[in-house]
Amino acid sequence: MDQFYEQLIVGKKTGVYNLANFGVYILGILGFLFISVNPIIGLILVIAAAGSFFYKKNLYVEYEYDFTNGEIDIDRILEMKKRKRIITFSIKDVELLAEENSTIVKDFANKPKDVVTFLPSGYDGKIFVAMLTNGAERKMIRFAPNDKFLDLCFKLNPRAVKKFM
Repeated sequence: MDQFYEQLIVGKKTGVYNLANFGVYILGILGFLFISVNPIIGLILVIAAAGSFFYKKNLYVEYEYDFTNGEIDIDRILEMKKRKRIITFSIKDVELLAEENSTIVKDFANKPKDVVTFLPSGYDGKIFVAMLTNGAERKMIRFAPNDKFLDLCFKLNPRAVKKFM
């Protein structure tokens, strides 16, 4: 039987994102109005609007965690439009999967130096840590799986997954 589950971690539209989004329109309109009066100032305003447009894309980020038969895929979604696969790993390659503030994580020997976070800014829920060994490459992944996601991971790697600590 195939095991498949998707979980979406929704980001929040922060004040900086709203300001950048508003700035795109205001700077763009002012830039096109000023082009006929003073082309240099108009061009600077249009360039600032374009810069604000590209900057705001990185301010609203969501993450999607996919579990497919023991393979975990993590995608980053920018502004609910552009999706990019960040990492793929097998649950069998995970040494430990536990809540970040648990004693198990704190007492874990030989923690990886490379820490990667797959959470939107302002996330305030439970954060879990996965110690990943993929050959010689070791990573510590910070993410926020829900209970169903953890149950699927536990079925395939019960020694590594510590759900309730």
